[in-house]
Amino acid sequence: MRQLVFPLILSVLIVACGSNQSSTNKTDINKPVAVKAQPIQVTTANELGMWKVASYAGDLGDNKNSNFITNAFAIWGTYSNSTIDHSEVKVKFLIDKVSFCLKLYEYGKKIVKKGDETNYKITVKLEENEPFLFTAKNVSDRIFIEEPDARKIIEMFNKGGRIYFCLANDSKSNPTSYAFVVDNPSGFNEAIKKLSR
Repeated sequence: MRQLVFPLILSVLIVACGSNQSSTNKTDINKPVAVKAQPIQVTTANELGMWKVASYAGDLGDNKNSNFITNAFAIWGTYSNSTIDHSEVKVKFLIDKVSFCLKLYEYGKKIVKKGDETNYKITVKLEENEPFLFTAKNVSDRIFIEEPDARKIIEMFNKGGRIYFCLANDSKSNPTSYAFVVDNPSGFNEAIKKLSR
């Protein structure tokens, strides 16, 4: 009896797997496939939108000014210099009660640290509005934006829409420019309220 059961099960599996399967087109794995990038869709269920409140403290145990606002999703843009044209850059906002900073990651992982540059010229533009120009410094591994300039950016965040950022450093050895878009930064005001608690 066992000798009949195994062949019977095997033949049922073969028939089931082979009979109603749709044919697949063979693709050349070496042929490039175009992929259309889709913007991140933020659900309205999250009151903070694209933002989250995190903590610097970690294992240090220092709770003074330890909470900060950052983007919950990766923001991607491009950067170019004398040797690289339109390579990927990941952008992270670090905003706490005393500072408003941008952290840039070339290739998505290499942190842009202070080099021979002293300033970044930054242009921020909210869709149809006039561009806002200012300078900021990278004194460590992030670009520190002065309070009056940060307030203007926060006003743009609270208006929503698309906000375009362009940055150019004044490096003598490796001038580099960065560009990225923040799409629908709603929820920032709610994140500020959580930060203040």
